[in-house]
Amino acid sequence: MKRRIDLIMFDLDGTLADTGQDLADAVNYVRSRLHLAPLDDRLVYSHVGRGAEHLLRGSLPEKCQDRFQEVMGLFLKRYESHLLDTTVLYPHVKETLDYFREKKRVVVTNKLHRFTVLVLRGLGIEDYFDAILGGDSVPQKKPDPGPLNQVLTTFGVRPVKALMVGDGGMDIEAGKRAGVLTCGVTYGLGDKEELAAAKPNFLVDDLRQLSDYFC
Repeated sequence: MKRRIDLIMFDLDGTLADTGQDLADAVNYVRSRLHLAPLDDRLVYSHVGRGAEHLLRGSLPEKCQDRFQEVMGLFLKRYESHLLDTTVLYPHVKETLDYFREKKRVVVTNKLHRFTVLVLRGLGIEDYFDAILGGDSVPQKKPDPGPLNQVLTTFGVRPVKALMVGDGGMDIEAGKRAGVLTCGVTYGLGDKEELAAAKPNFLVDDLRQLSDYFC
């Protein structure tokens, strides 16, 4: 029997959109400016999901940390100019969003809000969402439940009627801490073992499978 829900919260990077290559390219551009060898794309992907600062700190050696704000500015400028070079929606995203058009649909990501909006707009799905929360929209970032709790309060939805969908363990942790249902997607950028270890209520290999479990 399908579970009836009123609200779905989606992560962005690795869940709705494959943003990995553009993020890795921006990281490696910064590394090239610092005369550092490029990192393997998959290594960069392992740092995606906890915000730009975590991504960049994890992708640079200790010796660069004292120049971090300068380097961060370089990264943000580069990424903003190239955030749609290769980024695409994962299969069946629009179809799934349309299927749940009677529900509240919200993006909850640790990505900066302005970049989130640019990506969603560029991919033609900005208008599918009732709200968009970036990593700088509220004081806390996932895995803190704060962003999810704010969405629940804003729309007056009980946690039992809400779902968090993401590709990372921190998405699942945030959802559990907020008391909502959780669904992990196995096709994204997140570590599959970490995702499974977080024990989401549901796991899907394709976003359209949400319609098999929820109504």
